[in-house]
Amino acid sequence: MNNTVVVVTDLACLKAYKIDSNPMHSSPRLELLEEFHSADAHERLVDKVSDLSGRFPRGGGAPNTAGAMSAGERHNIQLEQRKRLVRQLAGRLNSLLNRPEIERCLLAVSKEINHSLLDELDARTRAKIQTILSADLTKVEKAELLRHFKV
Repeated sequence: MNNTVVVVTDLACLKAYKIDSNPMHSSPRLELLEEFHSADAHERLVDKVSDLSGRFPRGGGAPNTAGAMSAGERHNIQLEQRKRLVRQLAGRLNSLLNRPEIERCLLAVSKEINHSLLDELDARTRAKIQTILSADLTKVEKAELLRHFKV
């Protein structure tokens, strides 16, 4: 159990805990190694873009008709935002798990980003991951996290 890290993450938050399996304790304990909260994940789309940009007159009406404006296109802004956040989480996870003192990882990832996060991770990082749970455990108490991983 030495040098094992428990990581729980969703799109907005990543928490990494080191398992302290000191024989003085009756059971293993978790100590927080790293915590990351993405401010971008909590922003709404309205805060990032205005509705006025991209509104152009439609070209199908009478030449002097006012008020007919096109709504513009979204161009998958939310999908791009999600991909960017997943890449950011993968970068944090890569830098954390590539530390030489960390030997293995127990990972809990929310279902919505599970596959895309694993695709973004380095091969060395994926090799250290022993268990993957497809669940959002970012708000679960530390004491209960180990029960989810059956440790």
